[in-house]
Amino acid sequence: MLANMKNVKMDENNEEMVAFAQTIDFTELFNHVKALTKVGCEFHQPEITSTRGNVHIGFMSHDIADQTGAFAAILEKCYLGSFSNYAYRDKETGELGYWVTVTIQYEHKNGGSNGMEVVTAWYKESTGWTFRNAGK
Repeated sequence: MLANMKNVKMDENNEEMVAFAQTIDFTELFNHVKALTKVGCEFHQPEITSTRGNVHIGFMSHDIADQTGAFAAILEKCYLGSFSNYAYRDKETGELGYWVTVTIQYEHKNGGSNGMEVVTAWYKESTGWTFRNAGK
């Protein structure tokens, strides 16, 4: 699944990063997250945004609250999604890359919300996806 653009103001500072972001296939990342969490969910199409020249690619799953076992009784909503992410240029190699922390984000039925890290992932054209699962 490729990302689409949303609220991207193109300029000479981010043109190359946006073009790179449009080539990243998120299928392998989404499959890794689903296998790791043992949750059968679908993800919305990732969206590319640009803030102050920085390019981000955000994504979120459909609601998975009904798949949280005993916690389904207390969770109003629950999602897997990007929490922190950005496209970057490697200072040593000059290669373009993307970094993201995928979290589980949830809202309690009686109010309040929180989240926790599931996996951190990096993408580079030369190597593809690399994963570091939380707790490892």
